[in-house]
Amino acid sequence: MSVVAPLLIGLLAIGGYFRTPAAAPLIADVLLFVGIALIAFAAALLLMRWPIRDPRDYYGGLVLFGLAMFMLWAGSDLPGTRGFAFGPGTGPRIFASVLAALSLIVMVVGIFAQGPGLERYAWRGPLFITLGTLLFAMTIRQFGLVIASYLSIVTVAAGSSEVRWIETLIWAAVLTAFCILVFPIALSLPLQLWPSPNLSFSTFLNFR
Repeated sequence: MSVVAPLLIGLLAIGGYFRTPAAAPLIADVLLFVGIALIAFAAALLLMRWPIRDPRDYYGGLVLFGLAMFMLWAGSDLPGTRGFAFGPGTGPRIFASVLAALSLIVMVVGIFAQGPGLERYAWRGPLFITLGTLLFAMTIRQFGLVIASYLSIVTVAAGSSEVRWIETLIWAAVLTAFCILVFPIALSLPLQLWPSPNLSFSTFLNFR
């Protein structure tokens, strides 16, 4: 696994090199260099059989580094990602660069410094949080803020094994009311509160 992770991120970075717009040659070169470097690093780990002393920092740093490379690639078509020109892509580029540098430091510390081993991964929380976010994105336009917020809050609450459903249903209603007060009323955002009169199965699927 210590070899597979950098190898996979390296291959994805090389794939991002081929999908980067021609208007962002610097980001494309960075992705290509990172991809080759990570593949060479994975080969070195395999040949030297180097032990990972702190797997938490090592894998955590790798994941954050991969996220930083994805941010660079995702914002490569935004203005302000070349040279010193400022634009919508300047902030994401700077943040991704800082995140990449810090994550590399964390990964190196995980290779050389002794630390605790990996524990059993708790999948339930991240799974239901992701499902709740996707549910909100799919239902906010067709079902309105009230239903979308309520359903997503209840779904996220299912991520805890200690959930109490009666309290959860009540608290979801309170948070939904808070969302209504903040976004449509206080901030005057044009959010639909209730389901659309033209609601259909096809519009439900078209949530983009």
